[in-house]
Amino acid sequence: MQDGIGNYSNASTEIEALQQQGLHFQKQGAHGSAVFVYQRLLALGQDGPAIRYNLGSALLQLQNPAEALEQFEAGIQLCPKESGLRLGLANAHKLLGNPAAAEAALEQELDLCPESIPAAVNLGWLLEEQNRVPEALVQYRKAMYYQPNHPVLRWNHGLACLMLGDYSRGWRDYEHRWAARQKAKPTDASPEWRGEPLRGRRLLLHSEQGFGDTLMFVRFAQMLSHTGEVHLQCQPQLKRLLSQQTGLASVVGTSDPAPAHDVHAPLMSLPHLMGLNQESELSSPAYLKPVQRSMQPLPNGHRPGIQRVGFVWASAPNSEIADKKSIPLHQFRGLFDTPHCQFYALHMNAKSSEVAELQRHPNVHDLRESIIDFEDTAGYLSQMDLVITVDTAVAHLAGALGKPTWTLLPNAADWRWRMHRSDSPWYPSMRLFRQPSAGDWNRVLEEISHCLFNQSAQLSTRKLAGQLQPAAAI
Repeated sequence: MQDGIGNYSNASTEIEALQQQGLHFQKQGAHGSAVFVYQRLLALGQDGPAIRYNLGSALLQLQNPAEALEQFEAGIQLCPKESGLRLGLANAHKLLGNPAAAEAALEQELDLCPESIPAAVNLGWLLEEQNRVPEALVQYRKAMYYQPNHPVLRWNHGLACLMLGDYSRGWRDYEHRWAARQKAKPTDASPEWRGEPLRGRRLLLHSEQGFGDTLMFVRFAQMLSHTGEVHLQCQPQLKRLLSQQTGLASVVGTSDPAPAHDVHAPLMSLPHLMGLNQESELSSPAYLKPVQRSMQPLPNGHRPGIQRVGFVWASAPNSEIADKKSIPLHQFRGLFDTPHCQFYALHMNAKSSEVAELQRHPNVHDLRESIIDFEDTAGYLSQMDLVITVDTAVAHLAGALGKPTWTLLPNAADWRWRMHRSDSPWYPSMRLFRQPSAGDWNRVLEEISHCLFNQSAQLSTRKLAGQLQPAAAI
């Protein structure tokens, strides 16, 4: 949770010194030392909601939610109306796998302190993780009565609106992402573009966040090219691919000198700046194309009646939610048994155990060694009949190329995939497969295997029938 409770004071110099020492240890991340200090204070007969809260918070950081829960409950017993304690209580319940108890604790905190932004934000997060987005939106809007410009609150409100298809409010509040994430907005010597007509001016766009975000939002940069000269500064791994796409005057890496320009803007602000508030304005057919110079042929890629299937089982390991968007590779074994299929692994961060797993299957080919960047990946994807991937940059690249793509999503998916849909408003060639419950990838892969088996059988039958069909009379 985000707010603590103020320091518990005592006249004793030793007690005050211990309290300050405990807080210092917590700020430095030395949570074990902080626990020792707070336990020492309790042994000296010092007790109060602040000590219990700080001790519980340190125990949470040490991944000990059961003991932390005891401390928060003890603090509530000492002072039932003390605000903040139930924030810690909710976190402990959540780590213990009890979202209902966490929800109840946050509701109690809001009854006690209706203006608590941390309670409203955390309750909203909790509800969104259960796909109860409309209820989360209610909590955010209640809290906005007290602090209408709180950046985290407004950003979360925007994400919830986007999830529900309210793009006007969603894009507006998505602009609070900089302050909410405590990141500096890209600055430049040129003025920031505010969405006014370009009238031939040169616009520099800064990519932000992940590879998938750049690939997803570059469509809007291309839309602007008929009104002015559009330049893009993006991740180096995307530079070669995007520099060959239509609509972009130039593409440079993030560490390269910026090209001459008149105005600048963040890439992911374009829908807001362009006023794109209808879903029909967001959907695009294939808007990227592979680069011919990178068209390395797929291994065993031209066999009649064989379906070529690319796959990715995990997101980048440095992702904030990598665990939520990753599947253990061994769960794909049933998929590899599908007849009439050759599989191509596109995951670039495979562990040695995963490489060994791939090598056990003669119809699985690991492409990592021949991929330098996304230009190479696009070249391989363009030769495939189907791409099966978790929510990663490859999903966005395959969709942008117009390839048939099956994207595997967690139960509570990202805002861009909306709710309860099997299609994507962003990529017409994409089909979405969602976990029926949190963490249940088995059911998803069972459905994928069934669909792939049927598709491969139909494809093989059609190709065989075409080969056996008698030649037409001359």
